[in-house]
Amino acid sequence: MHHKATSAPAEEDHVYEQAVLTHVLVLQPTILRMSDLTREVRPEIGSADPVEAVERAVRELVKVNLLHRHGDCVLPTSTAVYVRGMDLG
Repeated sequence: MHHKATSAPAEEDHVYEQAVLTHVLVLQPTILRMSDLTREVRPEIGSADPVEAVERAVRELVKVNLLHRHGDCVLPTSTAVYVRGMDLG
């Protein structure tokens, strides 16, 4: 097997994670619903199903404590807001 086949989905996931986090931070303090994110976050990359890609991105960002998810609502953690304020990007 070639490694390119596995790296492309990982790159897509990274792009979606970055796009989701940026979108949530830009719109905060607005609490977004998953349906908002799947409609509004559409980076033009790869062939991933955007709904599934956003779901995966949110799950990963919750795991690393950058997003909170309560039911269908998604909002940034205080850590994410703090780091964004440091303008590390």
